[in-house]
Amino acid sequence: MLARVRSKWITVLAGLIAAMVLVSVAIGLNTPDGSLKDSDTAKPSATATTPSPTPTATTPSPSATPARPTAGRAPVSVRGPWPGHPDSVTVTGNSVDWCPAVRTTGAAGAVAVFGKAAVDDAACAAVRFIFGKRYSRLAIPRDSYDVQDLDFVLPALATSTTEVFRPRVNAFVAQPDSVDVREELGLVVFRGEGTEAGAKHTAAGSGRVFYGSAYSADGYRDRAVWVNPTWSKVAISVDRSKAEPRIVAVLDASAAVPVFNPAERRDDMLTVPTHAMFFLRKEGSSWKVGGWQLTSGTYEYAKLAVR
Repeated sequence: MLARVRSKWITVLAGLIAAMVLVSVAIGLNTPDGSLKDSDTAKPSATATTPSPTPTATTPSPSATPARPTAGRAPVSVRGPWPGHPDSVTVTGNSVDWCPAVRTTGAAGAVAVFGKAAVDDAACAAVRFIFGKRYSRLAIPRDSYDVQDLDFVLPALATSTTEVFRPRVNAFVAQPDSVDVREELGLVVFRGEGTEAGAKHTAAGSGRVFYGSAYSADGYRDRAVWVNPTWSKVAISVDRSKAEPRIVAVLDASAAVPVFNPAERRDDMLTVPTHAMFFLRKEGSSWKVGGWQLTSGTYEYAKLAVR
């Protein structure tokens, strides 16, 4: 009896030991120490892994290509006040100060009478008239004009000169196609000679056209009408023919208006040179234009290039 019980306990004990060995092996397989032999392979559970995202094909952005020139609008290269102006010219917003770039010659006699600062101011007034009045946005041809369109010139003129200028304005408004009347103004005003009836754009001569709709300035909206201003040193002398001496300022200048070349489908420019003589008198603290002689040179066409 005792032997039978002892044998039974031995059998139970052997079973327990075998069970413990199996549990130990199972734990070892499911709880590795973090290292794998070269021969081992890891088969991750489907629920334990996140599939790698499929690479998204990226489409490269097309390289920027310059807009093709058209007669509809002047190019962005002529945006801003007076593109191509000398570096020494000061630009603040839309305001241009030409004085830092103005130089004089032969001014000793005038300096003795008026002083150097006054002579420099007078020379600057002459250059300012050229690029603020003569070469203006009024140059682009229009169907018609009003007297008020030329009011921007008046602040630069001496009182007595204003009285002479107003009749010239009236004559121009009444007869804008007259070359003689336009020359009396002293301003560059194109009329689009040769523009055919019903044309989309105004003729600018030599096969070129002005930008935008015919006889409008819409093609120069947010664009400069004139570019590449150049001028010589201002030759200064004294005029004593009047009761009070005046300063005489003589210079050569030029500027170009952007135009379109339909035959070549490109942006061109029309350069207008000027020989100018101004008679300047002091009114208050400013030098005013008391008279002028302005002559246009030969017009020249070339591919647009802003300096």
